[in-house]
Amino acid sequence: MMKLLYTTRSPYARKVRIFALEKNIDLDLVPEDLTAKSENLLKNNPAGKVPALILENGQALADSAVICEYLEYLKPEPRLIPTDPEKRFQILHLDAVAKGMTDVTVSIFYEQFLHKDNVNKPFLESRKKIIHDCLSFFESRLPQIEELHAASINLACGIGYLEFRFADFGFRQQFPELMTWYDKFIQHPSLKKTAPVE
Repeated sequence: MMKLLYTTRSPYARKVRIFALEKNIDLDLVPEDLTAKSENLLKNNPAGKVPALILENGQALADSAVICEYLEYLKPEPRLIPTDPEKRFQILHLDAVAKGMTDVTVSIFYEQFLHKDNVNKPFLESRKKIIHDCLSFFESRLPQIEELHAASINLACGIGYLEFRFADFGFRQQFPELMTWYDKFIQHPSLKKTAPVE
C-alpha cells in the first residue's frame, strides 16, 4: 500500500486525502511532526514538507499538485482534473489561485508562530488583503466551483484552514455567498472525514 506522510492540519495533505477518498484509493496514513521532522520525511522530501507520497516501489512524490495528478493517473474516474484543454486550464487556474491563498494563510500562521513577541504587522495586513482579494475572486465565480474538482477541493481546504487558524478575520461576514457555498460543499463525506484537527 502507498504511504502518505501528512499532518491532520495540513490543507495540502487534506487535498490529497480527499482525492484518494473520492477515488477509493487506500493510503497508509503516516503522521508527521513538522516541528521535529522525521528522517523518513526528509529522505523522501528534503524540503521537509507534507504531503509526501511513497509508492509501493519506494519512489516518492512530493507536493499536493503532483500527488493529485498521480492519483488521477492511477484512477481517472471520478475525474477531478478535466482532460478537455479549455476546461482543464480553467480548473488549473482556479486551483492555483486557491493554493496561493492557502500559501498566504500558512505564511501568516508561521509569522505569528515564529515571532510571537515581534509580529510584522505590515506584513500581516498585506497578507490579509491578499486573502480578501482571493475570497472576492471566488465569490464572483461561484458557478465555476459548484462541481467537485481539483480547484473546488483546494479552495474548500484553504477556507477550512483559514477558519481553523483565523476564524476571527471576519471573512464569513464579508463573503456570505461564498461561505454559504463552503458550508454546503464541506458536507461531502470526504471533506467531513478530513477536517483539520490539532
